[in-house]
Amino acid sequence: MTAPRPVQASLTHREKILAFVGVLTVLFLASLNMTVVGSAMPRVISDLGGFHLYAWAFTAYSLTTTITIPIVGTISDRFGRRPLLLFGIAVFALGSVALGFVSSMEQLIFWRAVQGIGGGTLMAMSFTAIADIFTPIERGRYQGYTGAVWGVSSVVGPLVGGFLTDHLGWRSVFFVNTPFALLAAFVIWRFFRLPATGARGHFDALGAALLAGAVTTLTLAMSWGGATYAWDSPRILGLLVATLGLGLWYARHSRAQERPILDLRLMRDRSIALASLAGFLVSAGMFAAILYLPLYMQGVRGASASGSGLALAPLMGGMILTSTLSGQWVSRTGRYKTLVVLGALVATGALVLAGHLSLGTPLWAAVGIMILLGLGLGPVNSQLTLAVQNAAPREQLGSATGGNQFFRQIGGTLAVSLFGALVNAQLAANLGRELPAGAQSLPAPVQAAIANPNVLSSEQAQQGLRAALDGAGQGELFAPVLDALRSVLMGAIDHVFLVSAGLVGLAFLVTVMLPERPLKGVRAAPAEAQPSAQAAATD
Repeated sequence: MTAPRPVQASLTHREKILAFVGVLTVLFLASLNMTVVGSAMPRVISDLGGFHLYAWAFTAYSLTTTITIPIVGTISDRFGRRPLLLFGIAVFALGSVALGFVSSMEQLIFWRAVQGIGGGTLMAMSFTAIADIFTPIERGRYQGYTGAVWGVSSVVGPLVGGFLTDHLGWRSVFFVNTPFALLAAFVIWRFFRLPATGARGHFDALGAALLAGAVTTLTLAMSWGGATYAWDSPRILGLLVATLGLGLWYARHSRAQERPILDLRLMRDRSIALASLAGFLVSAGMFAAILYLPLYMQGVRGASASGSGLALAPLMGGMILTSTLSGQWVSRTGRYKTLVVLGALVATGALVLAGHLSLGTPLWAAVGIMILLGLGLGPVNSQLTLAVQNAAPREQLGSATGGNQFFRQIGGTLAVSLFGALVNAQLAANLGRELPAGAQSLPAPVQAAIANPNVLSSEQAQQGLRAALDGAGQGELFAPVLDALRSVLMGAIDHVFLVSAGLVGLAFLVTVMLPERPLKGVRAAPAEAQPSAQAAATD
């Protein structure tokens, strides 16, 4: 008996491209928000107050995004991607518009959390939808384009955010999402017509609650540890114990579920397990670059705020180039492992070089390191998703892709906390011996002003430090203090890059062990037309 044609075979090339344009618009909408908001936040804090809640504007979004990704991935396997895409667009647009009218930091945090639900839905569905539209041999090319969109938004976001904040006010930064949301909704509604896979199983509400609880306690521990509370404080230790307990409870509970929220049984497949682990580790290197390359340019090299905002342009340029080219290569050859392994190796080498940046490093050398890092990260980010999707049964594509994105999000969250704690520890340990002798006997308020690393990137903080030193009769120490801060911060940033090089180096070793399953031109038929789930996995 001849097997029915796969879902992708029923689409014309034009229909595929139009549906893909809708997916790219959705992905651009979600990824642009992650960078455009950062430019507006200092002005938001100035208007609304509540500086002590500053980090929660980002933590709330990251938390709900991380929780949402595996949940909607599993739901979409049963009900299809299109309803979830439209739901994500609606929730994201609602949160964006509401953010433009907030009058307090508490309101801003709440609506950022709502926006994160929409953003997590869009991120999960964007990558999964590509597997619905294209056959495995085609996916390599189009997964590469998603990396290019991500890179463009990372460069454009800070520029758009800064321009809108300066000329139209910070509220306009949130309203700018609306036209993109309307465009994305129209294209998805009009052209994305693929049916659901028909996966069976009830929604695991208890599993969702356990997973959400574990992610929440972990995020709180990572956000508060070393900053608000000591790592060995009862509150942080309690949160970590709660994370472990909820995680183990979820793992035990999920084994008995036909359709768990995060299906850990997929990890029995070596390709999925190793690709997810590699994605978890590589996220550390990418977050190190995104967080600390601008700080290096502005805090150490003294670039302007707009100049530091462009610090990521060489990195993203490299990512765009290799993400796109690697996709073309994979679609022609059907092979992806070599590119992933080489990319991880190049990224590791670039981070080692970044770990030796200094005050005297020529600008061309620093830019070259950024480009090299982008060249390495490009194929890794895009093709690891392809490896997961190629190994997963069709009726679990959403769950497998959502799980891969989930582990990358967790890796990024842990990396941010790890690097933040590392920088703070380096500053505390080394600043005292780098300061000029006269600074040791200054009053405590002046010492606190000196120990603020924001002095290097904030003109207002520099004016405050200068006033404090003048008030203490030590105005001549201003320049030596700044030099000492730059030296210590440079050392701390070097440590961040070396640690991230070690993590990405581990990812390189993991990718070496990654099995390569050649991509075929036609995927197995949808689950509802197959006699068993195993038939979908024989690709």
